Amino acid sequence: MGSFAKKFLYISIYLIFEVRNMADLPIAAVVRIAKKNGAERVGSDAAEALVVRAEKYIAALTKEANKLAEHAGRKTIKKEDVDLASKS
Repeated sequence: MGSFAKKFLYISIYLIFEVRNMADLPIAAVVRIAKKNGAERVGSDAAEALVVRAEKYIAALTKEANKLAEHAGRKTIKKEDVDLASKS
């Protein structure tokens, strides 16, 4: 393998590693929630999957709540926006 290929491979692996580790939710918090809800143990791949799904859910909920706040003429999302957004 040539020098360029080795550098490219190294950079590609590094970027994949960095993207996987850029979660906003701490994995430990998600594992703690899973354990409070009956999970005895949580594998690292499962914890990562839970974090990804939780972040997607929160993002979708926030987008919907933000639409409701904007419709009401506000920039601030209130609890009532989140409550309504979670029902839709």
